[in-house]
Amino acid sequence: MHASSVRIFLGILLSLTVAGCGGGGGGGLSTHLTAGGTAVVVTFTGSTPTAAATQIGTSAFAAAAIQGGKVNIFVPTGTTKYSVAYVCPPYPGLGNMVTAEYVIQASIQDGTAYTVSCFGAPTTGTATGTANATAIAGSANILIRGNMGYGGSVGSNNGAFSATMVTGTNDVAAIAVDSNAQPNVLAVQILRNQTVPGAINGGNTITFGAGDATTPQTLTVNNVPAGFVSPPAVAVQYVTANGTTILLDGNNATQYPAVAAADTQTGDYYSYEANSANGNSAVGVTQTTSTGGGAATISLPASWSYTGPTAAAFPTFTFTYSGFSGLAAVAQQGEIEWAPTPATLTTITVTATANYQSGATTIAMPNLTALTGFSGSATSGTNIFWVAAVYGGTVPAYTFPLPANATLSFVQNRGNYTEP
Repeated sequence: MHASSVRIFLGILLSLTVAGCGGGGGGGLSTHLTAGGTAVVVTFTGSTPTAAATQIGTSAFAAAAIQGGKVNIFVPTGTTKYSVAYVCPPYPGLGNMVTAEYVIQASIQDGTAYTVSCFGAPTTGTATGTANATAIAGSANILIRGNMGYGGSVGSNNGAFSATMVTGTNDVAAIAVDSNAQPNVLAVQILRNQTVPGAINGGNTITFGAGDATTPQTLTVNNVPAGFVSPPAVAVQYVTANGTTILLDGNNATQYPAVAAADTQTGDYYSYEANSANGNSAVGVTQTTSTGGGAATISLPASWSYTGPTAAAFPTFTFTYSGFSGLAAVAQQGEIEWAPTPATLTTITVTATANYQSGATTIAMPNLTALTGFSGSATSGTNIFWVAAVYGGTVPAYTFPLPANATLSFVQNRGNYTEP
């Protein structure tokens, strides 16, 4: 199964915070009015796609150049809809190598910019230092985390560390935890703007005190659909202004440990996530807030039932869900996955915004096999795993990571069919 589907359907891959190769965007889709139309710039982070293509309105897809990690699209006057397709370099999945193809169908009405992300190994360096959490009762280890979840640990509550981190400027979090199999966060210190490679905290020991201890806060998840797993799976993360994500809780549905006020800073925010499932159906929500740290309440959406598309090499997905009506950003998404070999997985995901759909309730997965670098179809008799989802919230479904003060919910169904 593709990593993004595992995250959405089965739970939250807590330390990675990844939506898949193109299930993310975090800056924005740059739109600029020009004489005779609108220029659209799609920026890629992580790694550069191996192939890209664009479609204007209902015209055919055409290969697109990737220049400086960007694809430039020109939407002429009288046309509002466009699509951008891209293939990310293969990356390690769950025991296989994944080749992921993404298609985003949008409109210039979808507004300010998005940046989509392909998986890619960043340049890393070694961060060294020492940390001491002996003043924190129950502490057994100190985790060290930097940008993109990279880091390491001390191995005890007092000692030296040598952690692999993304090269450049990192907010480095030292996290004192207990000895549980899924450790509880007892205290947090955040060292801002640290240079990697190099010595953290100027080579001085990161010493925890009582003022760094976390404080338990209540977390309430409402509207778990009847028949769905209750309590739902939850995760609470603290995200620094420089992009370091600290997992505070991933196994407790009723409370979470809040970061001490002394360790917070303007621009940081909390991310609260919850999901639940019933067989092949799932629901979930992510809610971020710059005013978090106290009691938190989030609500799951009403569930959706869908039996899946008719078996085809490039199927058509049907969406009949009104639970997100009136929300600022709504999108429909269809995905297929198959294993060409035991060691490889191919995925194709199409996401269409409500502005692109203009009331349409189907997504026909485009056949891009004629374009160099895009995935071919599965051979007859292949088992195809499909996922269908509807997203609704304050930001587009492809936004990754979610910014502060945003909400994005989803409903999802999944299943299998045999390639005709």
